[in-house]
Amino acid sequence: MNKKYRWVIVFTVSFVVLSILVVFLSLAYFSEKQKTVQLMKIVAKQESIVAPYYEKSALQLPANLKNNSLSQNEIKIPIIMYHYVEYVKDDGDLIRKRLDIVPSLFEGHLRTLRNANYETYFVKDIPDILNGVIHYSTQSAVLTFDDGYGDFYTDVFPLLKKYHMRATLYVIYDFIGRKGFLDEEQIRDIIDSDLVEIGSHTLNHIYLKQAPKNYADTQIVESKKQFEERFGIKIYTFAYPYGAFNDDNIGSVKNAGYTAAVSVISGVMQSKENLFYLSRIRPGIFTPQSMIRVIEQMNK
Repeated sequence: MNKKYRWVIVFTVSFVVLSILVVFLSLAYFSEKQKTVQLMKIVAKQESIVAPYYEKSALQLPANLKNNSLSQNEIKIPIIMYHYVEYVKDDGDLIRKRLDIVPSLFEGHLRTLRNANYETYFVKDIPDILNGVIHYSTQSAVLTFDDGYGDFYTDVFPLLKKYHMRATLYVIYDFIGRKGFLDEEQIRDIIDSDLVEIGSHTLNHIYLKQAPKNYADTQIVESKKQFEERFGIKIYTFAYPYGAFNDDNIGSVKNAGYTAAVSVISGVMQSKENLFYLSRIRPGIFTPQSMIRVIEQMNK
């Protein structure tokens, strides 16, 4: 073959291959860009959602799970659900005010539990409690705090140390260091105390129930992974943002290696059947004076 034609063929083939490669990379780029845009839209949509925390659908067991409700070996384990513990300065911030209790009231809760000889446990202890590995009496409770606000370090943590009470703190990973939230140094100090279990509350607090499955899975799996790598701890439990979840979310939490998860479904009875949507109660239903009486009278 003539050398000239050989170079023409080589050039033509190279051009075709290069063109195909460029097209492929372009498609991959725009596909990835499209995915990024879609994810940005999802995040924007999630951030625009007004928390449905007080809707009945979040506070009640989903209809499709009613057949899986507590049936055997149920144990009364009151899990108290706190968010803000501070003096809210903005009277117009109604959501914050509805989720808040003042520090003096929170201290009253701890004092009441201590005076009544109540023991506190971590959420990660609940599987062992249900399996009979950890002894658990009726004079016990679990304290949980959602979101990882800065007031946990300034107002809650000192009181936990004062009364030597345990608590589980659910942190939104991507919010670490943001204004109003815990920073890395504070979280490390909290971990070192051995009084607080750190649990995951997703990467950026999305409404899992309405999120695409792959995006929800990333929130559940990656938050656990990144917490463990960054802080050198094991993350055992998970809290659903807004208390919203579906069957896929439960499956993802299990597959990610969590041992339990908390919901905002109201109640104090726990069982192996609801290990991945444990019931909790809000502190607004009692005062320090009525706390023990209300808890002891509660059932299903």
